[in-house]
Amino acid sequence: MQTAPTTKPSTVNSRVDPEKIPGGPYGGAHSTPESHIVVQKLETDKLGGEEEFKASWRLWVIIIIIMVTRLNPIVSIVFDHAIEDELPQTYSWAEVKINDKLLRIIAKASGRVFIRPELCSNEQYLDTSINFTIDVMKAVFSVAFLPVWMRYIVTPLIPFVRTVYRRMREVNKLLLPVIQARKLAVKNNPLQQPDDMLDWLIREQTKAGIEDDDDLIQKQLGATFAAIHTTSQVMMHVFYTLAAEPEIASMLRDEVREVLAKTGGEFTAQGLQDMKKLDSFVKELLRFHPLQSSTSQRRVVQPIPLSNGQVLPAGVIVEAPNAPVCGDAEIFEDPHVFDPLRFYKVRQTKDAANANSKRRDMLANSQLVSSSASSLTWGYGRHACPGRFFAANEIKMVTGKVLMQYEIKLPDGVTERYPDLTFGDITMPDPSKAVMLRRL
Repeated sequence: MQTAPTTKPSTVNSRVDPEKIPGGPYGGAHSTPESHIVVQKLETDKLGGEEEFKASWRLWVIIIIIMVTRLNPIVSIVFDHAIEDELPQTYSWAEVKINDKLLRIIAKASGRVFIRPELCSNEQYLDTSINFTIDVMKAVFSVAFLPVWMRYIVTPLIPFVRTVYRRMREVNKLLLPVIQARKLAVKNNPLQQPDDMLDWLIREQTKAGIEDDDDLIQKQLGATFAAIHTTSQVMMHVFYTLAAEPEIASMLRDEVREVLAKTGGEFTAQGLQDMKKLDSFVKELLRFHPLQSSTSQRRVVQPIPLSNGQVLPAGVIVEAPNAPVCGDAEIFEDPHVFDPLRFYKVRQTKDAANANSKRRDMLANSQLVSSSASSLTWGYGRHACPGRFFAANEIKMVTGKVLMQYEIKLPDGVTERYPDLTFGDITMPDPSKAVMLRRL
């Protein structure tokens, strides 16, 4: 069995007890009507209110799932060019600060799906895509420390807030000409198939009789906010682990090579699904290195009775305990051991006859994109992340392409995988670290 060092998963204290997960003694909250419980107010406010949030969420699901299948060949080509541009093309070992490169690689591919070639390689667009999320979070934290009564007065003067508004003005200048040209194209050829997310959004507005360029820009920014940094963080985990565990890299390279032999060398949607060991490896990384200790924050609007008799009062914030679930021995055998083939072996056997209810849930949801009470990485329930299919394809495609082109190792003198950084309930790989790459 391939294993990594037996380091415990991150276990930052969650505000919800591990027993209070959906389906357990506190079950009931996960199936509650949306009239009783909503996504935390901060998130819905950013999207224009709860009703708009619900409508937008349904639209994202439809758009992203369709784009994943239709645009997969195009995204593969974008990744080929991005990897060639960003990673060293030398056959000697080269040290690479991988986070900086991954951000640009992911931003280019995401940009192609969001807005086609017009801007996805534009340096100003890439800079905004990569740094918008960072700037927003800096602004949020700077405002959060102010007393509420001061915010309306002081917020516009805070440098981080001013930076966010500057970036939004830059995005407006970049996107408005593209949006107007696209709308004209849709009007002239309404039967043409959409080729990216912006096309889909414009067509949905047209069907609804809406003309709102600002809304289109806000949705583009929202997608950028969600897509780039989370995916690049997972990719850092991939690179750091492959560099520290060369036998895992060799095993996965063999699987990718075997699958590509069947697909004619193309990273097809079916081929990515067939990379089951790679799928298991990434899912185990997210279990062993959970990005957040809790997930799926919700605000209770109306009291909710739970199955054990307790009642969640209106106004409280509830959330699911991601990190405790990831380390739950009732769900995962030897949870403090990193096993890259954990979910691959589960998918091969799926022997649920003698499993407890928690483990049966895990057995039934063993794919990377699965969302369940035993797999909370993507959220849970009707608002589970709609972009997870696209993100999973991106992660597997980049990993597969890099494995087929590069050897990877840790720099000289580094003998084990880099430790994670923890900030409150957030855990992330250290973005300042480097790996060594050389072309095969």
